[in-house]
Order: sequence, then structure tokens, then C-alpha cells
Amino acid sequence: MDSGIKVTRETEFYQGFIRFKMSVSNETPFVITNVNLDFRFDDDLLRIDRYEPSSYQTKNGKIILGNIDSGRSKSIAVLFDPLLCSKGTDLDCFVTYKDAQGKFNSAFMDSKTISVVCPMLKTDSDINIGRLKEFIEKLPSKDSKVYEIHQGFDVPKLAGIAREVVEKHDVRHIRTLHTMDGRNCEIWYYGKTKVHKDDIVIRISIVADKCILELFATTKNAEVLTGLLAEIGRDLKHGVEFRASGKGNVINVTIKDSVIQRSNLLDLCDMDGTCPINLIVEDSVIQHSALIFGKEVEDKTKSKWLSQEKLYKQKESIYADAQETLFEWGIEFVYIPAGDFMMGSKENNNEQQVHKVSIKNPFYLGKYPVTQQQWKEVMGNNFSCFKGDTLPVENVSWNDVQEFIKILNEKDGVYKYRLPSEAEWEYASRAGSLTKYSFGDEISKLRFHGWYSDNSSRKTHPVGQKSPNSWGLHDMHGNVWEWVLDNWNENYIGAPSDGSKWENGSSSYKVGKGGGWGYSANFCRSASRDWYGVNDHGSYLGFRVLREI
Repeated sequence: MDSGIKVTRETEFYQGFIRFKMSVSNETPFVITNVNLDFRFDDDLLRIDRYEPSSYQTKNGKIILGNIDSGRSKSIAVLFDPLLCSKGTDLDCFVTYKDAQGKFNSAFMDSKTISVVCPMLKTDSDINIGRLKEFIEKLPSKDSKVYEIHQGFDVPKLAGIAREVVEKHDVRHIRTLHTMDGRNCEIWYYGKTKVHKDDIVIRISIVADKCILELFATTKNAEVLTGLLAEIGRDLKHGVEFRASGKGNVINVTIKDSVIQRSNLLDLCDMDGTCPINLIVEDSVIQHSALIFGKEVEDKTKSKWLSQEKLYKQKESIYADAQETLFEWGIEFVYIPAGDFMMGSKENNNEQQVHKVSIKNPFYLGKYPVTQQQWKEVMGNNFSCFKGDTLPVENVSWNDVQEFIKILNEKDGVYKYRLPSEAEWEYASRAGSLTKYSFGDEISKLRFHGWYSDNSSRKTHPVGQKSPNSWGLHDMHGNVWEWVLDNWNENYIGAPSDGSKWENGSSSYKVGKGGGWGYSANFCRSASRDWYGVNDHGSYLGFRVLREI
């Protein structure tokens, strides 16, 4: 590797893909230009599905990073689709660029060996709903692929095709749940890997109103999970595309962000298998008794949902007075009360484990990401890629932000400005919610609350144009990724529970939260997180300021 260019990389398994994240750092004293990435891999085993952020262009199969200033970095995440299972295949990247004299130079990234394990499945025994729920709760690796399908499809026919596909893999069908109107259906499977005897739970969900089919799976090993989603997902996609007929033809089948991820209909059933009267359970034996169809079950179900509704209303009343704002240095701040919340999610390995955090002290947080006008007033410059005073400042590194905050504190004379910790940021983003986004779980509503890859037109947008969360904060979902204080850790094991910054882990990488204009909806969730080098910069990296009380 050329001593003036440093390349770091990391892989993770994500929705049946291998997400390969790399950062290119310019450690020379001059600007380097025309930086291109040429990935080398066995195209019989892997293919590039997409890359994030989507703003980077390609030419002749190469990804163009463009120019990198001295002491700066640029990052990219490439999603590889495994075409076949492999014990190991090498992934290389050839980095080319021009130095200050305009001469071409090149460097090789250290090879990364990637393996994808396609599990051999076997089911020896049946299990009941209670055991299914236990497995979903305890198995550490969870992921899914979601396919968008044409309106007007035949749900029973689609379910039949899906069952044929999955059951070819020697995994036992356990339960089929569907609503009385036939618009929602879940097909559950359970099995074990033949070699290691690890448990695997698979679910096919069909939701007519959202025009989606989801393949969800959970097991112990992330490599096995990726191989399972890749193998069954390809068979499922092919079967649905070529065997659905008439009005139900599948068109433009694409991998989408998971809009279900967690159990839906199964959550309505008790651990012992009792389900509400609007659910029908087929092809199964409820081991404790027959289904109860009567007023007792109906009253029990109503009571469950009424108690949850009461809980949410209580939360709303607690935070109703948290709309106090103040202005300092041209920045509008929103009062964030102290409180407890559950941080993280079960959707990605790096968001686990879900844990309780107690924010002991209230604070003020910027109502919007810092704008270019605010940045210019403090720093006297503006290196943003998309220019506009009301646009969020971007193309700023973590170290750049520290200089901005240092000047703010020097002007004020008292240290009280800083970046939020990761816990403080997520607490503020959730605003008392328990869902993926502050407004709920449905991706279809994200367009009203944030700018992301589906609606951004490949650029940032003026802050405050989308609806705020219930605490009055705008742009917490999308527009730009936002720097926080914490060092990057691969999960939350050992994370502080008091909301303070986490200083363990890699000091050269920091956490970004909130997603950005070039990223998919999944990255805009409150719990979503990613890592960037302290000198990384790009049109997708911004921040907001916290003011201590």
C-alpha cells in the first residue's frame, strides 16, 4: 500500500448482502484527484448490487470517489450479493489517483476473504407458538429481504408459491396465520442446520395493503443467515416472478428495506397458542387446546390494545411541555427532558443488545442540523458540496466539527456546547416512541419526515422542510448523517447506561446517526448507526449541536 494513501475496511452481513465498508484517507500534504475504486472479485460468486451513498458515479465498472484533500478521507459502503455459497473468496480493490503533479499512482487494498455459508436444513420435530417466540427472542442474528409486488395479486396463490419454494429446502412448515379478510398472511418454518444443529426460524409475510412479500429469518450465525437469505431469496424471487399469473404478476421485483422485520400476526397470539378471533391458524395443532372463539378472547384482546393506547397517551402528556426553545449564536435549541428509554434494536447486529439508558440531566439540542450560514458565521468558510445558506452544512469531518464547537465555547466563555452522545441523540430522535422511526414503523410515511434515497433527488434539502418529531426536532431521519461523540463499537455490550459518551472502542472511528439523502430508509431509523473515520468527509456528513444546562 502506498504510504500516502491509507485504506481501511470492514464487512458485515446485512439483509442477505455482504456490506463492505471502506474508507480512503489522504495522508499526503497535497490534494489527490481522480480517486477511483476498481473492485476485483470472482463474478461467479459475487455481484455488486448497489453502493451507499448513491451520489458516487461509476465509469467503466469503477466507482469514482473524486478528489480528497490532504488529511481528509472518503467512505463508501458497497453491497455485494452472494450468487453462490462459498467457503472463501478474495475481494480486492485497486485504488488509482493523481498526485499533486498530475501523475497517476495506484495502491492495492489488502485482500479481504469473504465466506457465505448456505445451510443444509433439517427438521426433526414440531414446535408450538410459544417455542417460536422464544427462538425469535433469543437467536442473535436476524435479517430479512422484502420484495415489492404489483397490486391486485392473489394472496392464497402467492402463499402457495412461497410454501413450495421454502419447503424444497427440507424445512418443516409449522404454522400459517392469516386474517379473516385474507389480506395478511404469515407462514412459519423451523429447522436446524445439519452440521452444527443450530436453530433456524423462517417466516414468509404477505401484506396485500403494502404490496410486499417479506422473507425473514433468524439463527445463531450471521454467515449462515446471509447464505440462507441469499439462497432462498433467489428461489423465492424467481418463483414469484415466473409463476404468478394474470393481474398478480410481479413487476420490478426489488430488494427493499424491511418494513416488518418483527413478528406481526404471531405477536397477537399468546405463548400457549391462543389467538384472537380475527386470526385463523391453519395446518397446525395447538397443543394445549382448541382455539377459543368467544367473548372472553375478544375482551382480552381489546384490553391488551387499550392498555397500550393508555400508555402512549401517558407518554404524550409527560412530554407535552418539552417544547421550550432558545436561540444562541443563530442556532435554535429545543429543550430535551431527562428520562429513560430502551436504546438499540434487534434488526442489525451492531444495534444489539437492546438496553435501558437513563438520561439523568436534561439538555438543549439543535432544532435542525447546523446550516451552512451558521457554519460560515463561526468558521468563515464553507466546503459543502451542495451550496445554500439554509442547507445543512456537510463535507465536514468529526475533527472539523470539534474546531467549530471549540470556537463556539471560546466565544461564549463557558464550555457548554458539544456534540450529543450516541445515547442522547437516539433518545432525542425517538422522542418517547418505541418504534423504528419517531412517527411509527411504516416506511411509507418516511417521506413526510425526512429526505432519503427514494425522495431526495440525490441532494440535501433546506432544514426544517419535513415534519418534526413530537419533541420539535426536524431532520432526525435523513438529509445528512450526524456526528456524535462516541467511539465506534460493533455492538452495545458494555455500553454505559447513563447516556454518557462511550470512549471504549476504536478512537479513529466515530459513530454517525440518522441516515442521509443518499441512503435507504433502513438507515434513517432512530436506532441505525454507522462508523466513519475522524477525518472522513462527504456530502452526506453533517451534525447538530448540544447545549448543556
